[in-house]
Amino acid sequence: MRVSESMLYMSANTSLASQMANMQTLTEQVSASKKLLKPSDNPADVRTAVGLYDTLAQLNQFGRNIDTATSTLTAMDGALSSAGDLIQRANELSIQGANGTLSPSDRQNMSAEVSQLTEALAQDANAKVGNSYIFSGFKTDTPAYQVTGPGQIGAYQGDNGVVIARVGPSSTMQISLAGKAVFQPAIDALTQLQTDLNSGQAVQASTITQISGALQSLSQAQATVGARENRMTDAKSTQQNLITSNQALLSGLQDVNMPAAITALTQAQTTYQASLAVTAKVMQTTLIDYLK
Repeated sequence: MRVSESMLYMSANTSLASQMANMQTLTEQVSASKKLLKPSDNPADVRTAVGLYDTLAQLNQFGRNIDTATSTLTAMDGALSSAGDLIQRANELSIQGANGTLSPSDRQNMSAEVSQLTEALAQDANAKVGNSYIFSGFKTDTPAYQVTGPGQIGAYQGDNGVVIARVGPSSTMQISLAGKAVFQPAIDALTQLQTDLNSGQAVQASTITQISGALQSLSQAQATVGARENRMTDAKSTQQNLITSNQALLSGLQDVNMPAAITALTQAQTTYQASLAVTAKVMQTTLIDYLK
């Protein structure tokens, strides 16, 4: 088969164009540090990468859910701890108030302190994270309780809505505690203690028992919150591990091995320059032969 000059030109141009395209691809990959720059680069890997991006977006959302839930639980823990201290003090006062030798003045002073404890308890029940009341169920814009007078608290204003946080693909957790169930026993106990002290008589044994029950209720609620906090810590650790694993997979698919890519680009440039030189020489020789 006779090789014509036009065939030589076409072959040379095709080879140079292919080398130029290869250099351009390598240059783009080195510049972007990515080897998947468009879907046509590797359709199968691109599809896998898109799936990994979706998974990472979902995991990041779970992480935000966990962080929000953790903030709420931390605030709950603090409020319950404070409330427990208040009721522990009320318990001490109730035991003192059971002493029949106390003077009316002593009892009035104790009643005044219990009044302050009651109002402080309302503040704990109305704990907030951001603009949300955390013990009001779904009525997060409504305080759980209102102080209606010195040492007096009104009825529970929240509801029994259960707030759920999604912390994983198939994992949820309740993070809410209804204020009425948690704080009402303590409020009732403090109210009864004030009534006893204001009567001028010794604090009743039933009142002391009621206060002990309220303290136990708060302790149980705090234990529940603590267990949820621990689970959130575990969920956060799992979520971060999954993010790390998926990021590693994504990196393996799309990130360029820079030393190898730079070496390949250098070799491609050298090959292209050599091809240019050889092509120019061949074409020049062919033209001279033609002129002869």
